[in-house]
Amino acid sequence: MEDFHTFLQQYLSSWKAANLDFMKIVIDESFKGIEIRDGIASTHGKEASVTGWSQAFTYFKDKDMEWILSPTTILPLNENEMMAIIRATMTLEGKLIDTSNLFFQTFSSKSGEWKLIRTYEETGVLNS
Repeated sequence: MEDFHTFLQQYLSSWKAANLDFMKIVIDESFKGIEIRDGIASTHGKEASVTGWSQAFTYFKDKDMEWILSPTTILPLNENEMMAIIRATMTLEGKLIDTSNLFFQTFSSKSGEWKLIRTYEETGVLNS
């Protein structure tokens, strides 16, 4: 699925650029997310996901930070779905922070467009 790799680069570039409008479009209405923070699981849908992206982008807007996004694995799940495993961390004031978040993100091709339909996220993974 060559076009998925092109899409994934656009997705990661939009993430790095704090492009909330792109995130609103790419997250599907049926989106389901699970986040593990301090060993506690929580679930959320599209609205809460968009709110989370908005809060993160706003918080870091005027800070000296840079996202470091590393897709570690890309797996085809079926003919219309792909999973990208992405390690996300950042530098603040030029220094790598101590932790990353590990995202298992499932995208589905709908009417020729890739949409984020599921996310499982482990927060606070130590950077080594």
